[in-house]
Amino acid sequence: MKLRLAVIGAGQFGRNHCRVVHESQRADLCAVVDTDPTRSAEVAALYGALPMAGIRDLAGKVDAAIVAVPTTAHEEVGATLLAAGIDLLVEKPITPDLSSATRLIETAERHGRILQVGHLERFNPAVVELERRATLPLFFEIHRLNLFSPRSLDVDVVLDLMIHDVDIVLSLTHAEPQEIRAAGVSILSEKVDIANVRFQFLNGCVANFTASRVSTERVR
Repeated sequence: MKLRLAVIGAGQFGRNHCRVVHESQRADLCAVVDTDPTRSAEVAALYGALPMAGIRDLAGKVDAAIVAVPTTAHEEVGATLLAAGIDLLVEKPITPDLSSATRLIETAERHGRILQVGHLERFNPAVVELERRATLPLFFEIHRLNLFSPRSLDVDVVLDLMIHDVDIVLSLTHAEPQEIRAAGVSILSEKVDIANVRFQFLNGCVANFTASRVSTERVR
């Protein structure tokens, strides 16, 4: 039996999720939800799904949902869906801050639901191979630079871009940093647009991260 799925948010990320679910042999795209009814109708029509303007009518109609709304709405939307018995894949970052992330995790545990975060770089073949080979990593120098875009300005560059690399490093080291040093500046938004972070691990491993979303070139 195929998994019945809804995609919440019909923006750039939501549209991509809709396409992937539609192409999957293991899931059916049942609903596309967006506060803009024109947008939800447009995307739903592309993939034969039901357009919806709200999430409260999804209970009993889907098994799981993908949350691709602005980060600031992740906790409210996620908590409502979890309480309705719906498993979730939430786009990264899980929420804008630790306290709201903790509350959302606790909500999932309380209702016995699955809550996953879309850290897709973990499934990058290069990262998978690196994890197989790098049994004792000692030094990382990571740069992730991107051109400016008005998308995702509700969070800073750490949660927008650097979070991918932090997740990779933590998954490779299987440890938490002993010391963290960080600096950042705002350039074109009200949030930090360029950041440099240094992790020092107890075993001597060092990770240097640089991320910018106001670069003149893309660097990975």
